[in-house]
Amino acid sequence: MTVLKKHVHEGDPPSEEVAKRRRQAILARHVNSELDVKEITGFLNDTAAVIREAALTTVVKLDLDAGKHIVNALDDDDHGVRKRAVELVIELSDNQEYVSKVLVLLDDSSTFVVETVCWVIGEIGNNYENVAEVVSKVSQVALTHDDSLCREAAVACLGSLGHIDGLATLLKVLDDKPNVRRRATLALAPFEGPEVEEALKRKLKDRDLQTRQAAEDLLA
Repeated sequence: MTVLKKHVHEGDPPSEEVAKRRRQAILARHVNSELDVKEITGFLNDTAAVIREAALTTVVKLDLDAGKHIVNALDDDDHGVRKRAVELVIELSDNQEYVSKVLVLLDDSSTFVVETVCWVIGEIGNNYENVAEVVSKVSQVALTHDDSLCREAAVACLGSLGHIDGLATLLKVLDDKPNVRRRATLALAPFEGPEVEEALKRKLKDRDLQTRQAAEDLLA
């Protein structure tokens, strides 16, 4: 029996017709569908964003020229579709070819997309041909983005990458908002040296309890 996860819609629920088409797009990857390739990929151009988003997962699961469709979706007008496209990059066997295209979305107008880009880059960025470029772009988000959740995501990405070029940024954001300070403290785990030790000792007196605990754990 196929179990479908409940989809939470940000606005009004979709019409019955949209819900029906979305279900078709999802079932095409789970059961023996009567839809042919042209019909399945046709969902990628649907007027409803929730259907385009569902169809993206389907073309990746069925390997229907997935890379091309992911790249197209990175420019979608809907931030939910762009976010899903970024997430699915990880599932592409040749995902390194798409790192540069994903990095562009660090400037996306949606904070949800930016956070997702940081997560994906943290997972696959170390295998990119120019990790220093990746670190530089992510560092800009960590230092300058208006949203603290995006700065936190960027800091987590730098910690995941563990590249020495990201250390200066991590040290700078240790005085940011609590969520960013906390994440920056944890992100120092891959690094060593007197400046790192000094920074962790300073965080032992941080106003935020979790930041103090993180510093204490890393110094233990």
